[in-house]
Amino acid sequence: MFACLMDFFEKEWYYYRKRIHCKYYIICRSAGGAGFFSNYMWVLGHAIFARKLGYIPVVDMKNYLTLYSEDEPIHGEENAWNYYFYNIGSVGVQEAYESGRYVIGRDEPLHKYEGKYCIGDYRFPTSRAISYYAPFIQENIVIRQELVAYFTAQWQKKVGKTDHILGIHVRGTDMRNNLGHPVPASIQNYLDRTLRFLDQHEDITGIFLATDENNVLECFQRVFERSKWKFIVNSAFRIWDDGKAKRTGVHEIQLANPRKMHKYLLGREVLQDAWFLSRCDYLICGHSNITNVAILWNQNRFKQVVCIEEHGEIYMGDGNEG
Repeated sequence: MFACLMDFFEKEWYYYRKRIHCKYYIICRSAGGAGFFSNYMWVLGHAIFARKLGYIPVVDMKNYLTLYSEDEPIHGEENAWNYYFYNIGSVGVQEAYESGRYVIGRDEPLHKYEGKYCIGDYRFPTSRAISYYAPFIQENIVIRQELVAYFTAQWQKKVGKTDHILGIHVRGTDMRNNLGHPVPASIQNYLDRTLRFLDQHEDITGIFLATDENNVLECFQRVFERSKWKFIVNSAFRIWDDGKAKRTGVHEIQLANPRKMHKYLLGREVLQDAWFLSRCDYLICGHSNITNVAILWNQNRFKQVVCIEEHGEIYMGDGNEG
């Protein structure tokens, strides 16, 4: 009880008082934010917090730039959130600010505030998390219709109606720096576990690989491109891991000659990969926000999930266990 009261006064009391005069809760992130789904989880936590206290959440990635913010509007949108998602509650940044009835959200990740629904530092979702978050996501954090149409068309080109797909997500690059987050397993561990998994599940007809490293893609291609299984991968910007102690995430790299709309495309590509992963029948993964969101979107429809960690420990669960 005492802990609950402390949480209320530390996290909620200020906003509880302000809601008498304020209608909108501005969700923003300082210092450019982080990776795409780190920002997504940030918005998710703050949006739930705002709704709980009676505010309308409004995401501001126009005045608070992200690593995905372009200098010019994308499809007429200056707010980087709206490159990919609709406004929560159909209210935009300009309307919220012009009303004068707004409060700026806390500059901390409030999804950790809901940590009782998750396992470990990277919030690997439990079934309780899925039942809690998924309905809110469906109603409030909606991907733009034109992107869903594009993702659907790409999926249908690559996956047949009778296919059973094993999704594999290998998050490398900066995750390999051992900076306090779970360190990914080796490529060989992923390959070995994939081959054993395929032996155990004869219904699988294809493999979808999502990764930010060309090294991973090349290794999987050597094994599976001429195999009996379909090998599916989306076009995306990836980097080569040269084995140096300090790696850089694809979203942090400064290119001398970037492709047109490079920052926007980085976001669209990782969003498409997560969307594809959520449509798969099985999942092999490590710990990352991409994996977590794909599991939340899938809503316990995976037949089996295997989470591989650095030292070879394997978390296994079927779709009902999360």
